[in-house]
Amino acid sequence: MPLCPAELLALSGADAPSFAQAQFTSDVNALAPGRWQWSAWLDAQGRVRHFFVLMRVEPDRLLAWLPLGGAEAMREALARYVFRAKVTLTVTTGWNLHATPEGELDAAIDAQEIVPHLGGYAFRQPARRIAVVAPSSAQEADDAALDRWRADDVAAALPLLAPALAGEFVPQALGLERLDAIRFDKGCYPGQEIAARLHFRGGNKRTVHRLRVQGSPPAIGEELLDADGAIAGRVLYSTSSSADVATALAVLSIGTAHDAALRTASGRTVSVLDI
Repeated sequence: MPLCPAELLALSGADAPSFAQAQFTSDVNALAPGRWQWSAWLDAQGRVRHFFVLMRVEPDRLLAWLPLGGAEAMREALARYVFRAKVTLTVTTGWNLHATPEGELDAAIDAQEIVPHLGGYAFRQPARRIAVVAPSSAQEADDAALDRWRADDVAAALPLLAPALAGEFVPQALGLERLDAIRFDKGCYPGQEIAARLHFRGGNKRTVHRLRVQGSPPAIGEELLDADGAIAGRVLYSTSSSADVATALAVLSIGTAHDAALRTASGRTVSVLDI
């Protein structure tokens, strides 16, 4: 069942793993072929440019799946760091995210395994889901199924990052440590020094929160305002959960009360939920 286009960036060549290890936040050296991990790419100021699933589909080939897009922008920016490395960066086009019932695949597939499926790859996601990124099929995308999929993303507090929000948040504000998407014991990578300082010395003041929003889903990046009209946070992404209620994941100040009087910039009433 296709849900939406799947944007992927392929890193291929003898130096692809070492190049990814030097650029991304996760421990790529520990990623065996046939496995996946959460990862991110930071800018020089230690803010997250891209958040993605990183799959090692072959010993010298990696695929980065960006759930909310941005593969071409990532390819263009990463290309500036290739220099003499034996690595080729290619955006994989014409693929979709498909939702596959768990029973349709081997029940023995473990949490970090990837398996070939439908000409692409299948792997587990939170909420007992199996994601498949594979070439597009003739079926039409199922918008209602995509809403349910995104609602599970929100429930799992997955900090999916749209291109419009690249460079807005530090790793701690997005909860990358909770997902083991960032390591501070693997050597240097862009933004590592600043991110490590926040990790070891503290100072981060924001984190992700799940929200219930009255009305239609707020826009990506929409500001959240407190009772005084001051900016209290921003929406990462959202989805409809019923005809008149949406769920969203947002970055707010740490310690935001559940009964905080928040609203979106467009006037929708917001309730803060537990993570």
